[in-house]
Formats: sequence, C-alpha cells, structure tokens
Amino acid sequence: MNRLYRRARFFVRRVSSFDRERVLQFARQSAALSKAPVWWVAADMAWCAVRYETTFENYSEWDFRILKARERRTYMTDPKSFHLSRRLNDNSVRGVFDDKLQFAQRFGDELGRAWLDVTTSDAAALAAFLDGRDRVITKNPGGVGGNGITMREVASIDDVAALREELLASGETLVEEVLVQHPEMARLYPGSVNSLRVVTYRDPDDVVHVLASVLKVGNGGVIDNFSNGGMYTMLDDEGRALHAASDEEGRPFETHPITGVPITGYQVPLYPQVLELVDRLARRVPEMPYIGWDIAITPERPVVIEGNHNTGVFQSKPSVSGIRRGLLPRYRAAMRF
Repeated sequence: MNRLYRRARFFVRRVSSFDRERVLQFARQSAALSKAPVWWVAADMAWCAVRYETTFENYSEWDFRILKARERRTYMTDPKSFHLSRRLNDNSVRGVFDDKLQFAQRFGDELGRAWLDVTTSDAAALAAFLDGRDRVITKNPGGVGGNGITMREVASIDDVAALREELLASGETLVEEVLVQHPEMARLYPGSVNSLRVVTYRDPDDVVHVLASVLKVGNGGVIDNFSNGGMYTMLDDEGRALHAASDEEGRPFETHPITGVPITGYQVPLYPQVLELVDRLARRVPEMPYIGWDIAITPERPVVIEGNHNTGVFQSKPSVSGIRRGLLPRYRAAMRF
C-alpha cells in the first residue's frame, strides 16, 4: 500500500506541474512506434507513471509503448533511482558532489587536470594559470546537465582582471585546463570530450558493483550531454558498445553522423583501467554508496570528471537496440531491494 501511495503521489505531483506541450511531444514520439492514437498513448503514459514509476521522459526514451507488461517490469526508472539515492546516500555530504570545487578538492588526484578557484585567487594567479594554455573551461560549481560551462580561447582574453570580475559575476568560478582525450576517443568525435557514465553501488560487504556503463558522444557541440544534442549507447562488461547510439529525439546512429566511425561494437580504450578507477572512486566517500561517475579517457589513463549522487538512468532503447529488457534485475541483485 505504501508503495502504491508513493507512486500515486508522484504521479499527482507530475501532473500538477507538467508542461502540456512537452508531454504531447513525448506522446507523439511514442505514438510513431505504433498505430495507437496520441490520446491513447498519453493515457498509457499516465498508467505507467503509477504502475511502473516512470516519468513521461522514461516512457518515451525506452519505448514503453511497444513493450509488454512483463518487459516493462524489468526497467529501472528515474523515480526508482531517486528513491534509492534518498535512502542510501547521506544527505549531509551531498555537497561533495553538488559543488564542483568541493569535488575537485576531494578527488584531485583522480582529476587528471589542473584547476583554479577564482574566489580565492587574484588576477595575477589567474593570469599565471592561463599562461601557456590555448584554452580553458570555466564552470559554475553548482551547474548541472552541462549548463554553466564555457570554453574560452586564451588568446582572445585581453584583460585578465576584467575576466576575473566577469567570472565572479556569472558564477563560473572554477577554471580548468582542457582535457586531451585518448586518440581513439577523439576519432569517434573530436569536438567534445566523449565520456563514460559508470553507475556504481558499494554494498555493505564492501563490494563495488557496476550497475550500468554508458558511452556518451558529442554531436556537433562541445558537450556530450544527452540534453545538449549528444547521444549515448550502452557498454558490455568489456567496454564494447552493444548497439547503435540514440539521441534525445530517439534517432538511431549506427555510425557517427559527422565522423562516420561505426558505433556498434566500438571498443572503449583502457576499459580495464576504467573499472579499477571507479572501484577506487566508489570507496572515497563511504557515506555515498550509490553514484554515477562521469569518466574521461586521456592518452595516459582514465580520469574522473564528476560524480552524480542522484544519477540519471541509462538503458538500451528497444527500437534502436532490439533489446527489450531493462536493468532493474541487475540493480536489484546488487542492491537487494
């Protein structure tokens, strides 16, 4: 009863705040996969929100319209993940992951890049940091989803003191050197740092489980985020792409549309080292056992970009992959819920 009440309460909150046009957009995308009218799909979206704890985005992203009930039951969803995060992760230490400056201080040896806190540095220190670098990235320490990030050409900076004031005013007070990605990752798409999202859970017996491993790829922009035009595909346990990638609109990409590099079967370089890295990272903050790690692959080694205490959920899209089974059984086997 408590679970049903929680689901119903979640659905009521969603309905009371939903963007009608955005919901219809998801319904139309899903209706295109079947002969069902949009109104029927919208009703099914509402049913799935209560029965399976899906968001409307989840329904569209994982093609729930074409799945049978037994298949729908296998999917992890964002609300389920959120509830687990709330239950397992200690809210008092969230700041380590919410604030990129705190994260840099805690995980500095695994970042693989130099950084500067503008709030504690004067113009001379900023000038020294910029010296000898072609580009830097400025970030809002509290930004999410790729927002609050600017790539800056050092040659175009005429007044460092003015830049510092601009950064303080905009909130982009974390300055980082630009990571150079592994040549094999750059071959896939050179315009952004193509990263991995590796979701881990450290259980009470001190075993670190990899729940999901995802390859995120940029597509025409400098950020690989799904919400910023990027695409993703799922990886197997050896770091090989299981199937074509898809973007937020559900479009499939067997090969990268800009570079022409095949995505299906693509092998992530240094993947055994990636698994070693996330195992170390997962032990660094024991109060936060359930984390999604963004990992970059440099020519020398994998490094961490950031950690997400309320990680999004990534799974294979059935219409793109042919896979009609989600990762909920894998999560349950590791997390015992």
